[in-house]
Amino acid sequence: MKFSITLLLLIFSISTFGQKTKSPKNLEKAISYLNIHTSDSIKSLIKRSGNDTIKKISYPWGGKYKMIFNWTDRDNYGSRIVKYLDNKGVSQHQTEIILIAFKEYLNNGEFDEQKIIEPFKILEHKWNEEDKVRYTTDSLRGHYIPKDLNDAINSLNKIYSDSLKVEITKLAEKDYVYGNYRPGIGLWMRNNWQLWGGSRLSKFFRDNKIEHPESMSVVILESFYRSLKNEDIRFEEQIKEYVEWEEKAKANELEREKKELEEKKETFAELKIGDVLEFNYNYEFASQSQEDKWMDDTCLVKGILMEKDAENLKINVKVIESCDRKGIVIYNNDNIRIFNEKTKKWTRPEERIVKYLKKGKSAWFEIDDWDLE
Repeated sequence: MKFSITLLLLIFSISTFGQKTKSPKNLEKAISYLNIHTSDSIKSLIKRSGNDTIKKISYPWGGKYKMIFNWTDRDNYGSRIVKYLDNKGVSQHQTEIILIAFKEYLNNGEFDEQKIIEPFKILEHKWNEEDKVRYTTDSLRGHYIPKDLNDAINSLNKIYSDSLKVEITKLAEKDYVYGNYRPGIGLWMRNNWQLWGGSRLSKFFRDNKIEHPESMSVVILESFYRSLKNEDIRFEEQIKEYVEWEEKAKANELEREKKELEEKKETFAELKIGDVLEFNYNYEFASQSQEDKWMDDTCLVKGILMEKDAENLKINVKVIESCDRKGIVIYNNDNIRIFNEKTKKWTRPEERIVKYLKKGKSAWFEIDDWDLE
């Protein structure tokens, strides 16, 4: 379990800054674009695929075909095809809809948009109704949801064949757990038992102080392995280990933040009015051209330090060199989450907000937005 939590913290600590990808305004335009820009080998694969498995061609569902993902990824603010299909009543099956429409076009020279969308619209309506009782119902998305840890173990007993269970008992516990909690059966449990989205099983774990879906997977696999070996599951011990590790992780995080603040104060003290600084592009790039030039070291935006705010450790910087007419991006709401009282979920803002600063203008910044030249 400690291994999984450590890995999660590492993943969550990585920040990415992406670019908005242009997308077609409707399904017809999408298919027209795909027909021009998709390779013959991918087209052949799409034509042969069944509608129930066609999604596996696309990234991140198993394939490397990224074109549709670039359009439908929810990080792609302002995606017109996403908004178009959202307005048609489908938000969770957009990849399938686009691929099936493309398949029909490749095979028949045309496609029936309404006929393709309607079954998914009905399915998503059913899912929305399920979501109203997802923490109590025994079935979600067509899969039985175990009610507690013992029920989860019994369910795995039915999933695994007897021969495979024998092979599992030949492994060391850590080898079985760490080899299966992220891919394979661990991934299957999180997806089909709705450990991410919420279910009566995830509620059972949270009621027992285990919060993260990957940690839930670890506990289930550890317990299943021990049951196969006729050992005590030691659930209370697992909870205690999780809680102790979480407390230690929080203490380490506080210590890290304290050290980071001291380093920030030292850096701040070294800065002097009139220093020339170099921009770090922490909020993304104003254009693809700006990013390309930056990668080639031909777009190093510079600014001059005008004022210092010692109380808040902020600096006022005036841009004196820029390589894009828009200037630099000094704010976007990519990492903002808003709690939706109706759905009880954290979601991204509906509208993407980006703020720019042009050459000759100044603004207040965090000190890690700039470095000494």
